[in-house]
Amino acid sequence: MPGKTNTDTEEPADTLDNPRRSFMKKGALATGALALGLGSAGSAAAQGQNVLVYTYDYHPGVQFRVQNALEQSTTVRLLARPGGGNVPEISQPDDYNAYIIRYLLGGGDGGQGQITTFVFGRDLTLSQGDTRRFSGDASVFSSALNLLSTSLQGGGS
Repeated sequence: MPGKTNTDTEEPADTLDNPRRSFMKKGALATGALALGLGSAGSAAAQGQNVLVYTYDYHPGVQFRVQNALEQSTTVRLLARPGGGNVPEISQPDDYNAYIIRYLLGGGDGGQGQITTFVFGRDLTLSQGDTRRFSGDASVFSSALNLLSTSLQGGGS
């Protein structure tokens, strides 16, 4: 049809229908920025990075502390279908790093209780003791694995 371009008709629908593509595009932009030296050194580089978290453990704006890294074999098992096999959104689960995190509820010391879960990310690097928050902007990444895609923010106090 004259006057229409691929950008006008296909890209927005493709992004809506395929959250992995949107996630991958954002990841490629972040990787490009790091390659150009625009990223910060150390664990600060993880701030703003797209990550995955289970839908039932997503609490935007609530501070959490990194407890420890998961072993690669455990990460791969958690990113596979129950009973085995990859989901279409994650073709290379071994490209992901995972960390055990604990939400700090009722203040920075977690005095009101704690929720422990996992955060996953491609080339994600966090250190034990780091504090972060998930952004309030999230989208479904994999309904089969019950994962959301969101970004990390600084921990704050």
